[in-house]
Amino acid sequence: MSRTDAAAPRVLPRVLLVSPVYPAPDTPRAGIFVHRQAVQLAAAGMAVHVLALRPAPPRFPRWLVSRSWLRYYARRPAWPRRPDGIPVTTVFYPRRWTTGEDVVPAMGEALVRAAGRHPRLRENAVVYTQWLWPGGAAALALRAAFGLPVAAIARGSEMHDWHAAHPECRPHVERVLREADLLLANCQALREPAEALLPGAGERMTVVYNGCDAEAFRPAAGPDARAALRRELGVAGGERLLVFCGALSERKGMPELAAAWRTFSALHPAWRLLLLGSGPRPADLGERASCLGELPSAQVLRWLQAADGYVQPSRLEGLANATMEAMAAGLPVVTTATCGQTELVRSEPGEDENGWLVPPKDPAALAAALTELAADPERARRRGEAARRTIVERFDPRAEAARLAGLLAGLAAARPALQARAAER
Repeated sequence: MSRTDAAAPRVLPRVLLVSPVYPAPDTPRAGIFVHRQAVQLAAAGMAVHVLALRPAPPRFPRWLVSRSWLRYYARRPAWPRRPDGIPVTTVFYPRRWTTGEDVVPAMGEALVRAAGRHPRLRENAVVYTQWLWPGGAAALALRAAFGLPVAAIARGSEMHDWHAAHPECRPHVERVLREADLLLANCQALREPAEALLPGAGERMTVVYNGCDAEAFRPAAGPDARAALRRELGVAGGERLLVFCGALSERKGMPELAAAWRTFSALHPAWRLLLLGSGPRPADLGERASCLGELPSAQVLRWLQAADGYVQPSRLEGLANATMEAMAAGLPVVTTATCGQTELVRSEPGEDENGWLVPPKDPAALAAALTELAADPERARRRGEAARRTIVERFDPRAEAARLAGLLAGLAAARPALQARAAER
């Protein structure tokens, strides 16, 4: 084969990853799954540059504000480097002190200013934006200003009764569904509400799962290591531990969990509930429930490795990263049959049962499933092993990042055609 017959090497595009939530010194766990995906995209060969959207500080007289606070909000260098090698530009957008939901125009203008200052940033670039609102809607300003193609991913409950139902957010969500060059979703279940909002949008969506690193979130290395870890964490010998990880909010099902726990713990005094997440402690949990607040990932893993079960009673959920991490750690999971959770957990007889699914907002069903988990440890162990197999076989983050990289590369290759079509409109 001659050199002229050989296929030209593919030049991967620069990915401008736009996200309104990204880890920062004051919020190290905010958007941590976005950061993990950025790292995986970089490992797949993409040149990733993060544009992290943050509200600008209010303009108070300097003497009213501590020096440390002012230093934190001082504009950082345009292309700082993190230890992971991914450059992050913090894009500050103005925001009123009493803020409504419609911040999209301010975000869009700030993004255009940030990209306009650095022409090299726009070379062979595609925009990959997190959430349809507000990041996706704001990112459309980059396409209008510079002709950059936009890929937008829908996550979580924004397609249900959150952004899609909010009168100030819904028009922006519909616009992204209509105008994004590549529509993505982090679970299959988001196709239906997208289709209801805009006919044809669900069919256009391509699913890219977040994935979960099963090597990073693995069970303890044997019974002896687990026993030593439990002693180190102060878990008593005969005590059994149920863990929840996430915001302590109604959306995450805290009222249902509190009601189910009161029923369950009265019958199973050896069990203790541990809540890992920010928010007020739910009322009436009793003495055998503890809230440890929001913890770093390494500490969350230690508690998962020491636990006997995991509960995620969300009223609304996309594809919960916390559930995937618990499954990767080999825990039997009790969760609600809402949105993408049904793509993670199977509980019907005859399937490869890897957990328990219960209806949302049903404390009695939640308590019954927890009772099944507690009553048959061997069955729970088998479901925990099946849960880990599910993550290893179906939710490999490297495989999902490689798929995403291919989709973004294809979007970059189609850029001339997309620009011509936009000019015609």
